[in-house]
Amino acid sequence: MKTILALVSILMVFMLVSCQKNVITFGNTDIDLSKKAEVRLVYVPPLLTSTTLNITRLKYNDQLVSEVSTALGNSFPNSAAKYHVVNQGAVKVDAYIGTTKDVLQYSNTFTVGTGKFTAFIHSLTDVPFVIKDADVFPTSDAWADTLTNIQFVNLLYKADGVTPYGKLTLKGRRGAGTIASPYVYIPIATCGFKEASTLIPYKLLKGTATLWSGTETGLAFVYADDTGALVKVFSSSGAVGDAVTTGISLGKGRNYIFNINGKVGTKYADQVVRLSIITLN
Repeated sequence: MKTILALVSILMVFMLVSCQKNVITFGNTDIDLSKKAEVRLVYVPPLLTSTTLNITRLKYNDQLVSEVSTALGNSFPNSAAKYHVVNQGAVKVDAYIGTTKDVLQYSNTFTVGTGKFTAFIHSLTDVPFVIKDADVFPTSDAWADTLTNIQFVNLLYKADGVTPYGKLTLKGRRGAGTIASPYVYIPIATCGFKEASTLIPYKLLKGTATLWSGTETGLAFVYADDTGALVKVFSSSGAVGDAVTTGISLGKGRNYIFNINGKVGTKYADQVVRLSIITLN
């Protein structure tokens, strides 16, 4: 028995020594907020959907910041754009495409100051449209209000992919959409091309549920031009209908960027009207 106890004691000592000698640490670098900024790049030029046009390598000021082995979606470096830390001032961005990551797709320079920024590549020749991300969000009564907040960004082009579409109003669409129960449209924000609204409250509904998780699903949004007419798109059959984004889920007390981008077309094959949604918190 004494021998067994001695062996157990020795093993416990070895375990303690092992724990002490194999501490896992994580490297970190302090960021000087007076000199640095955070930038996320959103790649939304008025191009037809094609993975061959998606970014596979990204550089800021000639420094590699992200790279993927295969082409991803229209937000880089993944379906949800991530922040990168850069020096404040002029930021040169170089974006490459292709599996070999050596075909320069876009190169330009923009400027940032203190804080967090979202830079939209909406044209392969123009500078990015840059907005400063909100660092203070609107508040509301968590019990009495069922509000979400939406910042609208307009980067939509006409069919030629060069001429801006013009002033647009983002509207929520509610209702069954029948003759007996027509749609109801709720204006949210109006912006000209390369303009961004502030964060605008939009009321969510909980339906008939007694308890509510704080998220409404199945939301729909449309876009009206400066005459009030809804933006139209072609279906694959050639029919013309409203450009509408459906199946959106928004959370109570959450904040989002709604960016309409792409271009309208003269037929189904040459149009791409997208609503890219970024969750801020």
